[in-house]
Amino acid sequence: MESHKLVIKFFLDDPAAVADSAFVPVFHSLIQTHAIPDHLLIDVADYQHVPDGPGVVLVSHEANFYLDHNVGRRLGLMYQRKQPFPGAETFRDRLAQVCAATLRTAVRLEDERAFDGRLKFRADQAVFRINDRLLAPNTRETFEQVAPDLRQFVLDVYGPSAGDVALDHKPSPLTLFEVGIKASRPVDVRALLERITPLVPSLTP
Repeated sequence: MESHKLVIKFFLDDPAAVADSAFVPVFHSLIQTHAIPDHLLIDVADYQHVPDGPGVVLVSHEANFYLDHNVGRRLGLMYQRKQPFPGAETFRDRLAQVCAATLRTAVRLEDERAFDGRLKFRADQAVFRINDRLLAPNTRETFEQVAPDLRQFVLDVYGPSAGDVALDHKPSPLTLFEVGIKASRPVDVRALLERITPLVPSLTP
């Protein structure tokens, strides 16, 4: 798979724990403190007033970070890559970079003082997308192309402590290519970040 337009979303454990509006000043503070490595953070867009809109968006040159309600119909943090990753030549490399950036941001948000420990993400369920209808139409053929690398990556990152990890794909010409990821046991985002860090050269000490 040649596309770099990869998307990953991790869900909040309790969507009602923090109001959506609380993310707006927090996202602004991430810009001010240059809090996300390897990303040029530019602006915050608030689309809470738009029905089925993109929610609260942290815009960077490389990617957009969404406080998203729509994908999976549950609130969570979604990362959508816009620019190629330097040095990420394989699909697995790009997948590792996307997941790592999302998990780092999730951990950073969990530690945010404004949320007072109320914000928790769960990594046992996630949604993976490819926002590229040309290179990755939502067909069985695309899934068969992507599935071996995606399945092995998921097994390597989640490890045996997550139990069985299932991939769920529903082909449709009306939607983007999407795969649901579900582990049979709870997984903490910090533990997942620790496991994925060695797979991303830029994160390895």
